[in-house]
Amino acid sequence: MGQASVAFYDVNSLLANQAGLAKVEKLSVVAAAERRFSLAELSSFSAGVVVPAGLGSFGFVVNTFGFDGFSQQRAGLAYARRLGENFRIGAQFDYFGTRIPEYGSRGTLTFEAGVQADLSKEITAGVHIFSPAQVQLFEGENLPTILRMGFYWQASEKTALAAEVEKDIDFKASVRGGFEYQLAAPVLLRGGFSTNPSTFHLGLGLNLNTKFKIDTASGYHQMLGFSPAFGASWSK
Repeated sequence: MGQASVAFYDVNSLLANQAGLAKVEKLSVVAAAERRFSLAELSSFSAGVVVPAGLGSFGFVVNTFGFDGFSQQRAGLAYARRLGENFRIGAQFDYFGTRIPEYGSRGTLTFEAGVQADLSKEITAGVHIFSPAQVQLFEGENLPTILRMGFYWQASEKTALAAEVEKDIDFKASVRGGFEYQLAAPVLLRGGFSTNPSTFHLGLGLNLNTKFKIDTASGYHQMLGFSPAFGASWSK
């Protein structure tokens, strides 16, 4: 869906906007992998778990990315809760372990936070910010500060739309949008786009049962090619 995910509210919110975790009512696990532009050196893998509790939902996520010349591991601890029936907040503390052979290794702490509001039964709006304070990885190199805002619209029983704007303080804004259409009871067709850089996305979701779901997709850049991705989630 063009990576327009700031207003999602399921276990995948652990990778997008932690506020959505407040709507997760069962123990859930998610895993995802991507090979950017089909290059092994730009592969990433993420895995996480969400545990609902009486006062909200807790989450833990790990991610690894990189190759011999640059590698980065992240561990994040998240918490989300409802504030009323239609409003949710969430935050996550992140630890980044970064290794660059010329500079050595360094550990860095930062945080991210988000909110979501149900504007109606069909429309949800979301806002998320990553690393609002300038955090230095190495001399002259900071973690990006990124603000995202957008919406998710359940247009009909079979169709959903999503859109968002992402702004890295050091780059031009990126616009993202996409759709989801239920082809059959267990099969979902998804498509989308994003700008800066311009990419197009297509994917399929398969709901094997009420507990286990599989997602596969690929982005396409006119000059750099395909970026295949795969994800799976399970809920108790």
